[in-house]
Amino acid sequence: MQDNIALTLLHHLPAWRMRAIERIEFSSALWSVREHEIHVKPLTEVAMVRSGLPGHVPDLYSQLARLPKGEDGTAELVLPIVELPKVPLVDLRITVDGEPVYRIPLDVGAEMEAQYIKNLANEAGIDTTSFKNDLTDLLSAIFFLPTSQYAATWKRYKQFSINPRQWRHPIMRILAKKDPLEIFLNSCLRFEVKAHTLQEWREICSPIKDYVLQETMEDYLNGAEYPLIALPQMSREMRRLGKGELDEDSCNRRLKALYDLLYAAHAQKAHIDSENEEQRARAATASMLLSTYAAFGSRWTAFSRCRVPVDRPFIINVREMRSIYFQHKWNREYRSWRTFPTAEHVGRTAWKMVTFADAETNHLSIKTADTSVRLHRCEAVDEKGKPVDRPVKEGEKIGGELDEESETFELYLRHDSTPDRLRRIWIKCHLRLDRVISLFFYLAMATTAVGTALLIWRATEGKEVNDEVHGITAKDAAVILIPVAFVASFVLTRDTSTIAMRLRKLRQFILLIELFVLLGTAFALYFGHAIRAHP
Repeated sequence: MQDNIALTLLHHLPAWRMRAIERIEFSSALWSVREHEIHVKPLTEVAMVRSGLPGHVPDLYSQLARLPKGEDGTAELVLPIVELPKVPLVDLRITVDGEPVYRIPLDVGAEMEAQYIKNLANEAGIDTTSFKNDLTDLLSAIFFLPTSQYAATWKRYKQFSINPRQWRHPIMRILAKKDPLEIFLNSCLRFEVKAHTLQEWREICSPIKDYVLQETMEDYLNGAEYPLIALPQMSREMRRLGKGELDEDSCNRRLKALYDLLYAAHAQKAHIDSENEEQRARAATASMLLSTYAAFGSRWTAFSRCRVPVDRPFIINVREMRSIYFQHKWNREYRSWRTFPTAEHVGRTAWKMVTFADAETNHLSIKTADTSVRLHRCEAVDEKGKPVDRPVKEGEKIGGELDEESETFELYLRHDSTPDRLRRIWIKCHLRLDRVISLFFYLAMATTAVGTALLIWRATEGKEVNDEVHGITAKDAAVILIPVAFVASFVLTRDTSTIAMRLRKLRQFILLIELFVLLGTAFALYFGHAIRAHP
């Protein structure tokens, strides 16, 4: 019963959540602090809303009526709390009504997400007989999928590193045509995956990838986009639960069942403009199934078991530290010029995924903890990388209008309550150094470059007087070398935070190179007698 209520609430998030407030603060170059505050309506009032009115949740009244309630008016529920990406999280803390709560295991949450996909398929009129023996295991593995092991294999063979000792694997892949996916599967599965078998699986999964890319950006770690990388996880879970060993035929059957499900949903989605009201409703549910499947491949829902008051409002608080990604390197269509792996060390655009339609109203604020770092510009794009605040083409309509948006160098605010807004959006935060600091950096770079050129020019344009070449004097060289102390102060100055260190790293490196060039030039000219110590 509790799981059924959790899935019902997951399907109708805006109905029982009054507002969701998310605060993001860039605290360092690696981590951002995120705080979620969710204001929940009294569940009994939500359950009694009549059908056809905003906020109605079907069957919630009868489900709550069967729950045992304590003397204080609380009941034990499993609540869908927040949607989180499959990236490193630190210090995840969840409180409901002021009390810390128990978060259910990830594998159990993945099974609930698979059941939610089954419920959507039933509502869309899609056959769900394959869920019992095949699809539930595969979907649970896709939605749970720990990606670190495959990511390490992929990067080892796909990306060139600045360390020459790590070039062996990419060169082997090019010369011997090694496939990282084949290496990963053969190392994790208990049977050998032959080349023709892998090719057959790829042909089955190719249209699955196309369906997912219609909903979200490309991501080589998204199990929904590449179901093959979830096979080792499914194999481990089947052994743990005593369901037997995974073999080649079982993999074929499950992959084909997944393709059939998504194919049927895609075919049903095509009737979104039908004149038949029932067919339109099924098409809308099929569209939700496809978008939810794509999202669950790269994100997971935190479910918590807790006692909550059912007859009064309460607040859910979530706090966590999340990794910052300065380059969305898996998106081909919306990729910046930084294509090398080392570009992440100099990138200045932070990508933040935000769930922005899980309540009646959503509030978002983004700020930086360092006063020497400013928000140059923040852009909102959808899951496919297209701007959501302006038409892509001239004359194209925008789905929904933004209630409020404000932006300064210190803070970005976004507030929206339109019912047809996008469920998930990316916020591209372009971070820059304070303009005064940037100006001093550029002046120091220009002054040092001019000083180097002037030193070389004055030392090499001497005139012959009484068979002696009179170049630059030591006093003149000292005057030209004065900017060295100025430049050194910028190179050696301790940064106030790691995020400021990241933003000024490239300019500090250029200044350091110019400094050594200037000093090297001065020493070379002195030892070459182009600089005279005695005029």
